[in-house]
Amino acid sequence: MNSYHIRFAMAPDAGAIALICHTGFYQVHESGFVKQDLESFCQQAYAPEAIATDLEKEDRFYLVLVCDEKPVGCLRMAPPTLDLAKPDSSGFELARFYLEQGHQSGGWGGKMLAMAENETRRRGYRNIWLHVFIPNSRAQAFYLRHGYQKMGQEKLIYRQSQPTGFVLKKSLVAGDPA
Repeated sequence: MNSYHIRFAMAPDAGAIALICHTGFYQVHESGFVKQDLESFCQQAYAPEAIATDLEKEDRFYLVLVCDEKPVGCLRMAPPTLDLAKPDSSGFELARFYLEQGHQSGGWGGKMLAMAENETRRRGYRNIWLHVFIPNSRAQAFYLRHGYQKMGQEKLIYRQSQPTGFVLKKSLVAGDPA
């Protein structure tokens, strides 16, 4: 039987996180990018060195899902980059949330999301924002089940590619509207 746990990422996790993000992003966004743009984006954004540098920043955190001592999932929380989220001084942005295919649908994604929401709330943020690629209906359903609401759409513009996604938001404070 597999042994799972979730923990905060550390510097030695950079290579594993880079691989998980590169693979996950590539699979999800394959239909929305020109192939050369997708390859370039993944090589740039998800290089182990880029992840290692990101892990060092104090204004963000990563969680990793570990199965039998091997990272098999990751989630990143950081200051907002989405245009719709930037004006929200009480908002934090969820990104880079990927689980290797063999570790999906076991409830661990929901546990990782709950842990990220709790840590975000503990850090004093009131809202979580995220971007989900429009063709990724499975992810949309997941977030909607967990209380996120659609706030609009944004394009990720990279070279010749402009994949569009929904911007979702969740209030972490009871009674606050999304």
